[in-house]
Amino acid sequence: MNMKKIISFFIVACCAMCATAAKVVWQIGVADNSGTELALGPSEYKKFLAHDFGYEDRYFLVGTSVDKNDFPYVLPGPDDTWGGTWSTSGWRTHDANILFGIKKLPKHGKWKLVVDLVDANPSRSVVKVMVNSAEKKFEIKGHSKGVLEGNLQDAKEQILEFPISANDLKKGGNMVTVSVLEGGWIVFDQIRLEGADELVLEKNNEYAFLRNVAPAEYEMEMDGAKIQPLLVDVEHLSGNPKLSVKLDGIDVFSAQLDTARYVFEVPMPAVKKSRKSEYQVFVDGQLLEKGIIIRSPQKIQTFADYVDTKIGTAHSRWMIAPGPWMPFSMVKLSPDNQNMGWQAGYQPTFETLGCFSHIHEWTMGGLGLMPTNGKLFTQVGDQFRPDEGYRSRIDKRTEEAPLGYYKVFLTDTEIWAEVTATERASFQKYTFPKDKDGRVMIDLHVQAEYDYNLLDVDIKKVSDYRIEGRSHQISPRPYVWSNDADQEYVVNFVIEFDAPIKKVGGWKNKQILDGGHIFGKNLKDAGLYVEFDTKKHPVVQARAGISLVSISNASENLQKEISDRFGWDFDAVVQNQKDVWNGIFNRLDITTNDRLEKVRFYTNMYRALCRNLWSDVNGEWVSPDEKVRKFTNPEHVALGCDAFWNTFWNLNQFWNLVTPEWSSKWVNSQLALYDANGWLAKGPAGMEYIPVMVAEHEIPQMVSTYQMGIRDYDVEKAFEAMKKMQTTPATHVAGGFAGNRDLVSYMKYKYVPIELGRFSNTLEYSYDDWTVGQMAKALGKFSEYATFNDRGYWWKNAINPENGYAHMRDSVGNFIPDFDAFQTGRNHHYVEGNSWQLSYFVPQDVPALIDIMGEKSFVDRLNWGFEVSEPWRYNAPNDQYWDYPVVQGNQQSMHFAFLFNWANKPWLTQKWSRSIIDRYYGCGVANAYLGDEDQGQMSAWFVMAALGLFQTDGGCSVEPIYEIASPLYEKVVIDLGKRYNRGETFTIEAKNVSRKNKYVQSATLNGEKLERFYFPAAELLKGGELILEMGDKPNKSWGIAPCSENK
Repeated sequence: MNMKKIISFFIVACCAMCATAAKVVWQIGVADNSGTELALGPSEYKKFLAHDFGYEDRYFLVGTSVDKNDFPYVLPGPDDTWGGTWSTSGWRTHDANILFGIKKLPKHGKWKLVVDLVDANPSRSVVKVMVNSAEKKFEIKGHSKGVLEGNLQDAKEQILEFPISANDLKKGGNMVTVSVLEGGWIVFDQIRLEGADELVLEKNNEYAFLRNVAPAEYEMEMDGAKIQPLLVDVEHLSGNPKLSVKLDGIDVFSAQLDTARYVFEVPMPAVKKSRKSEYQVFVDGQLLEKGIIIRSPQKIQTFADYVDTKIGTAHSRWMIAPGPWMPFSMVKLSPDNQNMGWQAGYQPTFETLGCFSHIHEWTMGGLGLMPTNGKLFTQVGDQFRPDEGYRSRIDKRTEEAPLGYYKVFLTDTEIWAEVTATERASFQKYTFPKDKDGRVMIDLHVQAEYDYNLLDVDIKKVSDYRIEGRSHQISPRPYVWSNDADQEYVVNFVIEFDAPIKKVGGWKNKQILDGGHIFGKNLKDAGLYVEFDTKKHPVVQARAGISLVSISNASENLQKEISDRFGWDFDAVVQNQKDVWNGIFNRLDITTNDRLEKVRFYTNMYRALCRNLWSDVNGEWVSPDEKVRKFTNPEHVALGCDAFWNTFWNLNQFWNLVTPEWSSKWVNSQLALYDANGWLAKGPAGMEYIPVMVAEHEIPQMVSTYQMGIRDYDVEKAFEAMKKMQTTPATHVAGGFAGNRDLVSYMKYKYVPIELGRFSNTLEYSYDDWTVGQMAKALGKFSEYATFNDRGYWWKNAINPENGYAHMRDSVGNFIPDFDAFQTGRNHHYVEGNSWQLSYFVPQDVPALIDIMGEKSFVDRLNWGFEVSEPWRYNAPNDQYWDYPVVQGNQQSMHFAFLFNWANKPWLTQKWSRSIIDRYYGCGVANAYLGDEDQGQMSAWFVMAALGLFQTDGGCSVEPIYEIASPLYEKVVIDLGKRYNRGETFTIEAKNVSRKNKYVQSATLNGEKLERFYFPAAELLKGGELILEMGDKPNKSWGIAPCSENK
């Protein structure tokens, strides 16, 4: 063979090998360096959110989805405002998800995922690519900004390659996710999976895609028997198919699919020892998948076990984070990973950890602990530069955040960190590598949402096992909220370790000091560090108690909540938290075969109970004038939060129904403030008078509590306090500000003129007045009732009868000219909204508003608002609430869906309340709440809407009612528990309900036919049942009654 032939043969062989190596399993797009074959390409990046891209529940299904319609040419990074990031809306990240099914998978194969980019942001992009649980990160810099807008001449191709093995893939459903964790956008050219080894894709079923089938790691009770669920994770694609499952040849399950994703809990009898079983999954009789699973004995699942505290933590505020939070607790132990500033705290896309801090209340923070080793750093370090401080990178795959527990592996220091807590104390466990030192940082200046100064600190080692200290902190005006208040408080603490301290030191500002006592005044930063002999004690446990009153109280809190009860038993503290939560979760027992719905429901229920406690176990607390007070009734506690602004559409209703004892505690807490300093508080964060938001909406909370039969407090004093708030000009008090800021002008003009205050306060003040009137009427105070009921209709002075809008007017009485309901006065004169939205702020008498607007105009305008807002998921990108009509991510829209009931269109209430549930509320870390969750408000709304119940007037009328919407579950049992003279249970049964079957066909209440869309709350509270027949088409004859009869 001559040399020419040899060379030719070699070239042919190499080409053949390259062709084999480059075999494409699947691809999206064409590798032509343009991105034009993809959705929105090559230049319509600003339509990314409008086309619903980037959310965790969106996906491209290989073999079914269409490149030009379903996969965007661009993926924004968190630096891109057009992707939703804004100074107030948080760090917005997006996912590009790709699903594909594998029919045949070689045992030992090698493949490569190739992400071919036209270009990327020239500044910086950190791209994370995941193939199932395998992951790889790429830090890249692009070349041309113009690529984003379709100018390709200066583009510089970037190719990201991710080698994957057979262990990274699986037969059945697989998922690829591409995300930009840091920096800016990337522009796709093509994504492909390629490899030399034989791999056969599944041919997609027309109706459903099976993501996964696996036995659950738990058992549950069903019809008196124990079962181990087989979790069948399926995406509905089209039609209304029937999914059925066989186990060892026996039919065990069937369900209709109609929308989106399900994770069915298919019942398998529990076993006492491991055994194999064969499953088969069918769609309309066609075999979708079969396989072998191992069944084995498991622990019993409780409602608490469905909670995932990571859900909803993306782009979240300081007050929502993963971690072991008790109901209304003082300690909110959480893994902080962001820098100080607005929305500081936890961002799930940041793969570092700064410390576990104890306080996550609005305007407050403090006491961070962090295990570490190696070089001593006394600063936490920047969120993007972990090597500059004691911050550590984490292995995100090890992160666990079920209720009552948080765990993660710190990769830089090779430490396992685990934490749990009680109401006023924390418990932490650190597992150090034996071949390295072990250190715990005790940081008094954590990276909180609101910065604070250390006025006076004193922290010291008092024994080889114990640290005590106090940190006097202040967030001074005007940095808290306005120029009217300081947030000043003292964090007292004790920390105990189960291993002896080998070495101790500390720091003040940037000065590192030896010794076990650090003290000083007017510091920016201070703390202590302690070190341990990890060879003898590789596992070090720490337990800490805190108090705003004193170190002795902090010690007592720790002793009574952890030390005396649980000693050093970490797992017992975790179990205690689950037990406490289950005591509340058991009050709402939902029936659904979809695990995702249980996760979503009980996680929302959890968030609705996570506001703050500020009194100690001995009843002592610090009032706004910085005096120590003490409750004489052990059931009373001091409760704080950021605001009661519009909680009448969410939290109030939920608490009054499910946790009435906590409604009572809130009232008693407000009365304690009134006793101490003469005023109620609209935003009692840390028991201070912080003038957050507007109006005095703590009043509707108190009134609704009374009207719902919760009356174990001084009722006369409560009325006295409400009356004062609505009749006394606002003033500075005890270092803060209390009262209605625009009350004087409101009282003079019977509305708030635009040159004398915020115009929409007319509506909010008038509503509060009406609630005081209802309280007066209930108490037989008819003179006060007449006065406040009259003021409760001053809202009419804000409505222009010519256009039906809340139309700004001046002190002369003129409605301003050139008025635009969306643009004029938005946010400034319409608090966090616009005229279009605030025109519907008449919860006290919707029929009267309808009379002014006209029923057709009322309905058409509102229905249009939902139609244009649904594609945006009822979210306002960049928190521009006033640019969109219906914004579930902010309070001013939260009653809109229920207003149709009052306009003889109950089927539209059913349609749109379900639409919000489906579009706004997800199950992911980012899509659970697209706006500001606001300490449980979004969550409580979901719970009430999922029950199919609502109270537009906040339950404040003398005879409160429940309005019927569209229940999400086939059955809910509300355990009334005979609390406050209530009955035992009330059951809501929605027969034939599904995601499409959302319309009420008929209703019966306690066996009697119910034709109206509402019923007296007293009927629910005494116990009984509401049975609804549901269907997929509206019954426009049900729920209709003249407005005058409705209210």
